[in-house]
Amino acid sequence: MTNRLTKGILTTVGAGILSLGLTAGAEAEELFTDVSVNSDAFEPIENAFFKKVMTGYEVQNTDGSVSFEMRPYQEITRAQAAKMISNGIGNLQATQQISEFPDIDEWHWAHDYITLLETDGIVTGDQDGDFNPENRLNRAQIAKMLVEGFDLPFDESDTETGFADVSNDSWEAAYVKALVDAGITTGTSPDTFSSYDNVTRYQLAAFIHRIYESKELTDDMAWVTARGTFNEMKNTFYSNVIKTNHGEPVYPYENFRSDMLETVTNAYELTVIENYEKQCRACDGLYYTGGFNTKLGFEMIENSEDTIELKVLHTMVGLNPSAEYKLELKKDNGTWKVNDYKRTYFQQNKGLPALNLSIDEAANYLEGDDRAVSTVQVYKYEYLRETDGNYIFYRHSSEYSGEYGIDKGTGLPMSVY
Repeated sequence: MTNRLTKGILTTVGAGILSLGLTAGAEAEELFTDVSVNSDAFEPIENAFFKKVMTGYEVQNTDGSVSFEMRPYQEITRAQAAKMISNGIGNLQATQQISEFPDIDEWHWAHDYITLLETDGIVTGDQDGDFNPENRLNRAQIAKMLVEGFDLPFDESDTETGFADVSNDSWEAAYVKALVDAGITTGTSPDTFSSYDNVTRYQLAAFIHRIYESKELTDDMAWVTARGTFNEMKNTFYSNVIKTNHGEPVYPYENFRSDMLETVTNAYELTVIENYEKQCRACDGLYYTGGFNTKLGFEMIENSEDTIELKVLHTMVGLNPSAEYKLELKKDNGTWKVNDYKRTYFQQNKGLPALNLSIDEAANYLEGDDRAVSTVQVYKYEYLRETDGNYIFYRHSSEYSGEYGIDKGTGLPMSVY
């Protein structure tokens, strides 16, 4: 697999492209400076990145530039694992329910991820009821979270793992056996699982990657797969678009055709070429604008062994849908690839879907959309009041906090923070 972790995927949110906090038109380069394309960590981390299961760390360099690190061998915290597993199973990225863990207040950066897993019984507290978000997780604990989070086949009486260091009467044995049977782990050696070794960020990414490779996809997992495949395809497309400077001939498609065919089918390639030749070099985002970041209007049309087809609504501002996007993937030699992509724009005040969102639904959408496309830490959209048919929220974040009004009928913003 070639390295397509480039800055070319990045333009403004207004153009509808996945935003990771970098400037459009930046010179293409490896996105994560600490993950070599030749390392074992590269493929699972690339996969998790495009699926938006995990993100990197922004680093300010001495020359004023910004680089990104993944820190693959850093031991993962319980809060980080909650985010990765919640995103991996296809949860919404927001909830208005408050965590019952006394050490997780609603302003904690991972509150919603933890609460979503808490609600489903996937995570529990210690003897005092605390979640301990900064504590590390060992391999036994991760085994339990993965089995329960991804609903892997599990038999509590099946405890013969084949590992000499996992006794049949240990609490983790059945969970470890479930991972072995699902093809998710072969242990740290042929006869050891190392239950109490702490898990790194790369290792959890690898576990989740293997689950996607081996498990029948739920509709939510198919959604995550579609998002990841589309983002990877889009990254290849735009990283080559920006290689053309104004007034110069278009960067030849043949130069990156092999990369493109890793994410699009041969049947769809002609459309990609046509779009590439017509792409505006000064205004990225004219063709592949649907980021599939949220589930507003999400409809799974088909989720089968070789086809994923879905629809979502896309918004430019507020909650007002501006378009409907339809994406089809086909499995080609074991790899999911984009086979079709269509968008239908809605005319203002004509053909717009009636949302009529509740207060919690509106808050969930606003929070989830922000978390999907922004590097700014969004803590909460706090409901303040309803005025003249508008919901008024207060956006709490690490930047740009303030009141934000939404027409509850149309979804249009009434004021901007």
